[in-house]
Amino acid sequence: MNDAIERILVPTEGSLESGPPQIRARGGLSMIGEPERSLCLLPDSFTTADRVELLRDGGQSFSAMLDAIARAKQQIFLETYIFADDSTGQRFARALTERARAGIAVSVVYDADGSRGTPRRFFDEMRSQGIHVFEFHPIHRLSYGLRLRQRNHGKLLLVDARVGFVGGLNLAREYAPLDEGGEGWRDTEVKLEGPVVSDLSHVARAVVRHAARRNQELPVLTPEDVPEQEGIPALVLSGIGFCNRRKVGRHYIHALRGSRQRVWIANPYFLPNAFFRRELMLAARRGVDVRLLLPSRTDFPPVGYASTYLVKRFLKWGIRVFHWTGPMMHAKTGVIDGRWSTVGSYNFDRFSLLNNYELGVVVLGRDFGARMESMFEDDFAQSLEILPEAWKQRGVRRKLIERLSYSFRVLY
Repeated sequence: MNDAIERILVPTEGSLESGPPQIRARGGLSMIGEPERSLCLLPDSFTTADRVELLRDGGQSFSAMLDAIARAKQQIFLETYIFADDSTGQRFARALTERARAGIAVSVVYDADGSRGTPRRFFDEMRSQGIHVFEFHPIHRLSYGLRLRQRNHGKLLLVDARVGFVGGLNLAREYAPLDEGGEGWRDTEVKLEGPVVSDLSHVARAVVRHAARRNQELPVLTPEDVPEQEGIPALVLSGIGFCNRRKVGRHYIHALRGSRQRVWIANPYFLPNAFFRRELMLAARRGVDVRLLLPSRTDFPPVGYASTYLVKRFLKWGIRVFHWTGPMMHAKTGVIDGRWSTVGSYNFDRFSLLNNYELGVVVLGRDFGARMESMFEDDFAQSLEILPEAWKQRGVRRKLIERLSYSFRVLY
């Protein structure tokens, strides 16, 4: 077996075997109380986290990620859609190189489409320093610029199979704070510790298997059965594999159907399908406080115009819509009834639904939910709420562009 693959997140303790990953024993329904249980599509699939830390923007997220990298003792796995050759990307490259030189097994998977603007010499330099670098689904010269294959849109940092980071941040200066020379994009990350990190390790192996274009199964840790213990219920949602592609949407819709108080969602490319829109409408009609946080300006205008075309419907249904007024809002988060929360890479567009490999985590509980709601409240306070009468005053030209953009949404 390829030596580089064998070194990916191979644990130092426990037994190894070939075949599909065996998931750590679950607490099931008994570890999930009401009303969280009614919001869960598959309560038995949840495991626990010893600690979950909510990180805001690149200032908190990059600092925590680089600190975890510096503390690595055995292994580092990094998966990202964009790994840019700029001040932020170079900062991470230097940190990874330092650990590789110290004898740590470092592996990086980047997406060929997302990182198409990064010169190959950037990754070749990391390879020359002993880092195992994998390009996910390389783009053939004849099809350059065409999205003919699944893209890896997930973002994951895994250190020593002990701590994991999941969220929406790419490694690029757009996400760095303004006072550090970045563009200050709004985004969210979550840091996880405890048994749930075992599931992230399985995701990492699956990603490497796809990126390395190998069909053989990788060695997989079979976690020992453990008795139920106190912890924070958490669930990893990975879009690796055809059967998992719609997993995030199914869990989201189920939670929407169970909502009774609040549904707050932030997403930068919000083009939900008819099923999801219907659940939002029904929630609003039964008195749920449904709010959407969307960007007022976007890095991809056609999607922005198509998304704003739907605002009229949302307002008609009683859904409150907020436009983020700062630099690009890139967070993909949601909190329902202050008890069901999600952070990840999932966009509500066709590619996330049908094509991309995505990664997210669901966290249950009032404590984490309260932190999520507090973050949302801060964001709402810094945003502009769209009021129905003001929205009607948009110019004819703007309305026409939105309608045309929405009509061609299948292309985005």
